[in-house]
Amino acid sequence: MSLALTSVFLVLVTSAGAQASDTPAAAARPSDAPSAPLSTPPLPSASDPCARAEADYTQAFDALVKGQDEQALAALERVLALCPTHPYASELARLERARLTPGAKLAQAAVLGMEEPTRFARGSLVVWQTLHGATQGALLCAIADCEGRAFLGASLVGAGIGAGVSWLITDHTGITPGQSGAINSGTSWGVWYGIALHELLDTNDGKAQAGLVMAGMVSLTGVGIAIAVLGTPTAGQVSMANSGGLWAGVVPALFLAALDGGSTKTFFAIETAVSTAGILTFAVLSASYLPSQGRVLLIDSGGILGGLLGAAAVAIAGANGQGVAVGAGLGALAGLGLTTYITRDFDAPDTETPRVALAPAVMGRGGAGLAIGGRF
Repeated sequence: MSLALTSVFLVLVTSAGAQASDTPAAAARPSDAPSAPLSTPPLPSASDPCARAEADYTQAFDALVKGQDEQALAALERVLALCPTHPYASELARLERARLTPGAKLAQAAVLGMEEPTRFARGSLVVWQTLHGATQGALLCAIADCEGRAFLGASLVGAGIGAGVSWLITDHTGITPGQSGAINSGTSWGVWYGIALHELLDTNDGKAQAGLVMAGMVSLTGVGIAIAVLGTPTAGQVSMANSGGLWAGVVPALFLAALDGGSTKTFFAIETAVSTAGILTFAVLSASYLPSQGRVLLIDSGGILGGLLGAAAVAIAGANGQGVAVGAGLGALAGLGLTTYITRDFDAPDTETPRVALAPAVMGRGGAGLAIGGRF
């Protein structure tokens, strides 16, 4: 258990105000000199434009604190229209315009999150969205019955759009691994849900299937962007949600494969329901447990090994294909549970060496000092 030590100051203060009585001016002032009468500055007139702008300025400041950037900027522009020389409105308006630029919301979420933007995260976003764009172009061309060069051209244009947009929106702002993973995961799950929806609608129209996959990729990529901006997830949280949806779909699929007579529509209905439940459940749990991506991957490897061992054991015993599927499902569950227990201390903090920081501190009345903080 770590104990945070905060606000421990070693202050060496030299205050000019404390030595005011030693100055020549103070020594030369007669002790019996009459003090000058105090006066208050005149209140601004109600007809003064700057006085009338104060209500808008207060409204703008409140909106800025609440994160309502559009309303804050509109109020600040009204302040500057009435009082161009307002001492604070111009700078706050500049800040609001910067916060409303493309990519600023993503950058703000990255700064407020628990991860730092990385080049790898940006690269993975560009690669995945390049593939997304190429797939969208190919599917659109399939709907339009393109052939030959037109098919390649549509894929190339889509890939260029995906790469360009993902690169430009993260230029000078960066993106965290969790944000990149959330967006890319939305794209990937969009393919699955598009295919599943096509099977649920029980249509043999290839163009309809292509359209549903396109819609699924676009819509769930949008959901991923919203999660990246508003939720600022970590890479571990995204991995945990993905693993929850993946294993919630794989294990029941193995058990369903052992049953005879099930229809394809029923299979996809069950798989869609359990996958969605797995994603949502583990996404909620990840907010409390804050797992690392490494631990989630280790647990996934345990599920894979357990499934293979279960399938191999049943196959060696002479079971048929249905028995192998059941063995694989049971082995996967056992592997996931065992690995989760084995890695229970994987994310425990390293407390061997205390972390101490020393920084200069500026005090009031011209004072200076040092601040020491650490975790022990």
